[in-house]
Amino acid sequence: MNELDGIRIFLSGPIDRCVDDGVEWRLEFKKKCKKLNLPFEFFDPCHKPKGLGSEIGDEKIRIQKLMKRKKWEQAQSEVKVFGRYDLRMVDLSHVLILYCDIKVHLCGSYEEFVTAKRQHKPCFVIMGEGQSKYDIPSWLIQHLNEDEVFNTVDECVEHLKLMNEGKITVDDRWVIV
Repeated sequence: MNELDGIRIFLSGPIDRCVDDGVEWRLEFKKKCKKLNLPFEFFDPCHKPKGLGSEIGDEKIRIQKLMKRKKWEQAQSEVKVFGRYDLRMVDLSHVLILYCDIKVHLCGSYEEFVTAKRQHKPCFVIMGEGQSKYDIPSWLIQHLNEDEVFNTVDECVEHLKLMNEGKITVDDRWVIV
């Protein structure tokens, strides 16, 4: 039984203030889903198709250098490209997973989360390493049920697995068109 066959998941979380550009938790999440043969597609802002803007690696360094040289308009132009595509991927997704590390400043991730909530999409939050769901920023509590916040990637993947198997009820937010 595949209750969630074909869903597209947007993987939201910090990038520009992360040493690893936010890549590692996303790779871990996708790898664990694949290992369990979960029938998901992923929108990963760290691995966008070529030409859709990038915000990691050399591009991240280039934007940081532009800001240090006070080249606001050039930096803004580049950020607008990847910001637009990230929000478009949220539009095309069925669910959003937010990695929330309270030690790292989030900016675009909150905008992505609010965009998904306004579209009545299911959203799950995975807390950063060593953090508990009870460490979540208080503003997010209003948008989530307790069972939508996870302490680890493993807990979130297991929840999705049980939903896919029909062992956790899939409610009417899970609309696949």
